[in-house]
Amino acid sequence: MNSAKKTATVSSVCKLLLNNNSFAIFAHTNPDGDTLGSCVALALALRSLGKSANLFCDMLPDAKLCNSFGEIGQFSQKFFGKYDMFVSVDCGDIFRLGEFASLYDNFGETLTLDHHGGEYFSRYNLVTNYASTSQIIFEVVKQLSVPIDDKLATYLYMGLCTDTGNFSHNNTDKSCFLMASVLCEHNAQMEKVNRVFFKDTTLTETKLLARALSRMRMYYDGKMALMYLTSADLRELGADFSATSGIVQYAINIDTAKAGVMMTEYAPNVFKVSMRGKDFSVRDICREFGGGGHLYAAGCMISGFLEDVIEKIVRVVGYTI
Repeated sequence: MNSAKKTATVSSVCKLLLNNNSFAIFAHTNPDGDTLGSCVALALALRSLGKSANLFCDMLPDAKLCNSFGEIGQFSQKFFGKYDMFVSVDCGDIFRLGEFASLYDNFGETLTLDHHGGEYFSRYNLVTNYASTSQIIFEVVKQLSVPIDDKLATYLYMGLCTDTGNFSHNNTDKSCFLMASVLCEHNAQMEKVNRVFFKDTTLTETKLLARALSRMRMYYDGKMALMYLTSADLRELGADFSATSGIVQYAINIDTAKAGVMMTEYAPNVFKVSMRGKDFSVRDICREFGGGGHLYAAGCMISGFLEDVIEKIVRVVGYTI
């Protein structure tokens, strides 16, 4: 167990990275662009320093991302190797590590790099209020004097771009644009990142979206929009769970909606819930169910029968909407 938890700085993190030689880097379950981009960027930086760095996630990124960005295909669902240090990236709590949580918790030398402001669960913890974890990695890379080539710039941009909603979320500030300008100078593949994450879709993903939209329910005079997909839907359409990423945005895009909810059955009677808010905090709602995230973008897991889970969510949202 990690009992002596410490607050880390960029400088102290750089010393840790320089003083160790082998790293297991963990992305959070159901990985998004920030955890993927930040993990890969950190791994590339460490390898450029002659270090060993391997990537782990209990849920592999979808094939589209792996085919578009080769290093994303390096993530493994199975743990292997011996390491000096474990690093969790973009994880607000240890449970975000999914199947690797217990392994991580029982390792001595652990480091968290995160921007969610969650609980400290590693021995060393660098937690900021930045828009994305990639901004932390960017600072570390600069302080380590690692040269930023086009590949490293692309993965740093991936984290920044996706966690700001392509620079449209309210967490976007001056520092985001300044970082983006530096990455542009280093030939980050901005158009490719934008296309793959925000435009490209498969036929299966389009069919899933159609199914979810057909089930949209409105509550509280249109202030809450909710959609859902079952495991039977995924099987019927031949879709992976990762193909549901981003569907929640269609709920919050309803003009009257203050809260958008997307539920996907992850296991029998276990639902992964994604929430988005429009000038309405959904983080505290997700915390009620043991989850968390950003103020206006959060998630949680809820067990129960479909209609019972829907009733629970509607009731809790109703307390504040």
